[in-house]
Amino acid sequence: MKQLFNIALLLSLLLGLNACQTQAEKRLDENSDKRAKLQYQLGLDALHKQLVPKAFEHLYVSDKIRPNQPETLDAIAYAWRLRGDNTKAEMFYKKAIKHDAGSATYNNYGSLLVELGQYDKAIKNFNLALEDPRYRNQTFVFINMGDAYVGLNKLEEAVLAYRKAGMLDKTWVYPQLKEAAAYTKFNRPNYAQALYETILRKEPSNQEALRELIAVLKGKSEQQLLRLYILKFIETTSEPLQKAWAKDQLIILEKVKENE
Repeated sequence: MKQLFNIALLLSLLLGLNACQTQAEKRLDENSDKRAKLQYQLGLDALHKQLVPKAFEHLYVSDKIRPNQPETLDAIAYAWRLRGDNTKAEMFYKKAIKHDAGSATYNNYGSLLVELGQYDKAIKNFNLALEDPRYRNQTFVFINMGDAYVGLNKLEEAVLAYRKAGMLDKTWVYPQLKEAAAYTKFNRPNYAQALYETILRKEPSNQEALRELIAVLKGKSEQQLLRLYILKFIETTSEPLQKAWAKDQLIILEKVKENE
C-alpha cells in the first residue's frame, strides 16, 4: 500500500513538474515572440528610413529568434532589393511563400519578376495575390499587373488593369499616369495627350503629367496650349524647385517659337 502511495506521489510530482515546465516554456515562447516582433518592427522602421544595413541587422535577429516568419522573410527580400541583389531577394520571396506568405508577398514578388522581365510568371503571382478579397492593396496589384502586360506588349490588357486600379481608388491619378504612359509607348499620342490633360485639369500642379504632356506635344504646334498649362502649374504649385523647373520650360517654349 505504501509502495502504491509512493508511486502515486511520484507521478503527481512529475505531473506538477511538467506543468511548471510547460508554463515556463510558454513564458519563454511569449518573450521570444515579443523580442522577434520588436526586432522586425525596428527593421521595418530602418527600411522606411533607407538605413539598409541597420534593417538587415534587426531583421536577421528577428529571423534567428523566430525562424521562417513570412513577413520577416518578405522584409529581408525587400532589403536585398534595395541592395541591388535581386537573386537573394527572389530567394527570400520564395522562402516566404513556402512558409504560407499572404497576398502582399505575392504582389511584392510579382513586382520583382516584372523588373526581371519575367512577365508571365509575374502575372501568375498577381492573380494569387488577388485571390484574397480582404487584401487592402489590390490597387498596387493591378498597377503592377498593368506593367507586366506592357512588358508583354499587350496594350488592351494593360489598360484594363490600370483602369481596375483607378476604380479601386478614384482619388488617385497614378493609374491614369500609367495608362497614359502605355499609350505613349504604343504610339497612341492622342490618347496620351487626352489623359494628361484630364489629369492636369484635376491636378494643375502635377509635375509628372505636365512633363509627359510636354514630351508628347514636342514638335507639334501646341505652344499656346502648353503655355497655359505651364502658367497654371506655376500658379498652383507651392514647391520652389517645381516653379523654377516650370519657368525653364517657358523659356524653352519661347525659344522653340522663335525658331519656327
